[in-house]
Amino acid sequence: EIENDKALIKYLEGQKTSGAAFDNTVYESYDAWIETIRKQIKKSESTLTNIEFKKVELEAIQKYIA
Repeated sequence: EIENDKALIKYLEGQKTSGAAFDNTVYESYDAWIETIRKQIKKSESTLTNIEFKKVELEAIQKYIA
């Protein structure tokens, strides 16, 4: 999903640079859309980091209990 979002950002930046008409009723501009996707990427990366930390923490607890 993160890779898809990054690809979408590149596509939208290309559309913006080329001067393509903005045709989206959800976002007011390419910049707003791109910013929303960047926030989603940041949130996803944070979630993955948290999951990895919890996994390491769980493994440590399991070793301690065993």
